[in-house]
Amino acid sequence: MGVIGVDDRLRAIRERWLASEAERDLARTAVIQRDLGLANDEADLQKRQDRLERRHLRLEGIVDHDDSVWLSFFNYGLQAARPVGRIVATDHRPAQPVGTGSLVADRLLLTNNHVCPSAEEAADMAVQFGYEYDEDGQERPPDQWPMAPVDLFVTDPELDYSLIAVATRDGKTPGEQYGHIPLIGQTGKAVIGEVLNVIHHPAGERKRVSIRFNRFVSQDDLWVRYESDTREGSSGAPVFNDQWEMVALHHGGISATDKEGFELARDGRRWTEDMGEDALAYVGNEGARVSRIVHSLSEAAIPAEHRDLLAPILNGE
Repeated sequence: MGVIGVDDRLRAIRERWLASEAERDLARTAVIQRDLGLANDEADLQKRQDRLERRHLRLEGIVDHDDSVWLSFFNYGLQAARPVGRIVATDHRPAQPVGTGSLVADRLLLTNNHVCPSAEEAADMAVQFGYEYDEDGQERPPDQWPMAPVDLFVTDPELDYSLIAVATRDGKTPGEQYGHIPLIGQTGKAVIGEVLNVIHHPAGERKRVSIRFNRFVSQDDLWVRYESDTREGSSGAPVFNDQWEMVALHHGGISATDKEGFELARDGRRWTEDMGEDALAYVGNEGARVSRIVHSLSEAAIPAEHRDLLAPILNGE
């Protein structure tokens, strides 16, 4: 597989976004008219209904204009947030934030290939859990765990993911303390028109949750596209449905531009480099479909001695 440069990746994301305009228009119409059949085929809707019925939910409620949620939404959200961490480069002092990652098994961290493209670079990285504010607004000290790519490292530049082993500590895995987010290989976890939720470390900041303003508007065989609240999601962040099942791995945003093609800042001015990346306005985001990541992992050439670490993902645990 070849190496994809930053410009090439972002250019491809923008091209796919622009090419999906008709599908995105249908998504908006489906939401306004509360008819998901306008933007999805019957088979996809049935798969989604089947998954929702396991939790005694109905498909029609997805596009209800009532923004209230069941209390369990927050309980499951907190559970999903615990395995999400900030990835840092430890060959800098202080450690330099490079992206977001999440535990998808007791010792396996999922992030983007462009965040961690090689085992050699992973060896100089760590993941910090609990880098967030507590209930009183005080800064919690991060709990840092080094990477252990010698135990397992799988990457796919085309699908932009890397799966990396995390070191144990005192004989314990990070998953024993923080849990993990299951990677569900089956499709049907979301349909066009649904609201998605993102847990991330934007610009290396303490953990944040973006909810209610990320509408699923388009997809293809590899990618999910969702409208944004003009805030960039951190690379490597998990994207969830309202039942906190991981739907996609965020890997890039589509910046807003004016009629002349100049990028815009969030305050409406033309963006310039001196404003910083965090000042950019974003109109949409794209992530790799979890089902495609699981399929890719099932076909990856992994040494037999490392496959035990991957078994929980491939066995759907």
